[in-house]
Amino acid sequence: RRVRRAVVSNLAEELDLDPAALRRPIRSYSKGMAQKLGILATLLTDRPLLILDEPMSGLDPKARILLKRQLVAAHARGRTIFMSSHILADHDELCDRVAVLHQGRLGYVGSPAGLKESQGAPTLETAFLAAIEGPRAAASA
Repeated sequence: RRVRRAVVSNLAEELDLDPAALRRPIRSYSKGMAQKLGILATLLTDRPLLILDEPMSGLDPKARILLKRQLVAAHARGRTIFMSSHILADHDELCDRVAVLHQGRLGYVGSPAGLKESQGAPTLETAFLAAIEGPRAAASA
């Protein structure tokens, strides 16, 4: 897909990726820069469904905030974002719906608030733990 350079440069800057770095070989990138490049390419597809596997991996706090802004904006434009992450606070902050998949079983599908409420847990992390190991495990966490 062809994309105008100005669009690429603008989005790169919004992800805190120097557009000049786009001319360098990927092997010269740090993990965070490579992650930003992959995210940049994904966002530029303009597809209605984005599938992101650990999108925050390798990103510094500023880059995480900037990516979250982009994901919220993409969702506001009608894009669906399917995201896996071990950072449950990101799900709590970004997702309308979450699913708990544990040992091949789907244990919960619904809102992050609904999972916390169903488990009587203050955070999504403790709710997740309670959902997979029972309330006592979450209480001792």
